[in-house]
Amino acid sequence: MQSAQPWVISVTTATFQRDVLDQSRNVPVVVDFWAPWCGPCRMLGPLLEKIAKEKQGAFILAKVNTDECPDLAAAFGVQGIPAVFAVRDGRIVDHFMGALPETDLRAWIDGVLPQRDEQLVAQADSLAEQDPHRAEELYRQALAENPKSIPARLGLAKLFAGRRQFEELKTILQELSDMGVSGEEIERLRASVEFAESTSSTDEIAELQRQVASDPSNHALRLQLAKALASRQHYQEALDEALAVVQAAQGELRDDARKLMIQVFSLLGNEHPLTAEYRRRLTMALF
Repeated sequence: MQSAQPWVISVTTATFQRDVLDQSRNVPVVVDFWAPWCGPCRMLGPLLEKIAKEKQGAFILAKVNTDECPDLAAAFGVQGIPAVFAVRDGRIVDHFMGALPETDLRAWIDGVLPQRDEQLVAQADSLAEQDPHRAEELYRQALAENPKSIPARLGLAKLFAGRRQFEELKTILQELSDMGVSGEEIERLRASVEFAESTSSTDEIAELQRQVASDPSNHALRLQLAKALASRQHYQEALDEALAVVQAAQGELRDDARKLMIQVFSLLGNEHPLTAEYRRRLTMALF
């Protein structure tokens, strides 16, 4: 039977994706595997429901009857009940088996809920476009709460990139690098710094285009033009020039052109149609 409390729900195999995995991207979900015949379950279940009621929606308690949904229990590797799992952003972040004393249970739940710095980052993320100055204040508050916060640094980095505050952005990127953080977003931000620092004027690009038209086999000149075009966000033209160098040049020039194309891919992101098209063309040129 479904609980009258909106933050305590009964979950079946049919509703698991929606009520647990999808919901966990908005709010933490605590999954309680239980059965009517299980004595410890009858002790733990009411405590979980009591805490869920007190927290007023800070997490969703999803109850799974293992007699009715043995496939879900098997998917979680449940070998004994009660078994309780915390799910956030579609993945398990913690779990325990057996009945815990109320004090320990409360401590466990507090540990899987978003911490103060995470709450501040979520608030800042929601304000980043409409009120970037307030968002920056919140990101900095999050770092004061947790100096190791990676999401707060990423939030600041994106704000700095949008404002073209590249010195501040380089500082944040260095901090993230020192923390061992990598990934597509980091590479995109790093590429934005490198292109911004080499920005060429319209006149410089026009002169380079004139020289390349006069001497199209000058691969070094074409690579210089590709970099200048990329710095002005003329990405397709930049990719065309860099690809021509990859196709015709050898050695260091060819490798530099390849690296430039990869930087543009990072800046555009994997889903951009130019990335898909020119990555395929680059692969064909290389192999």
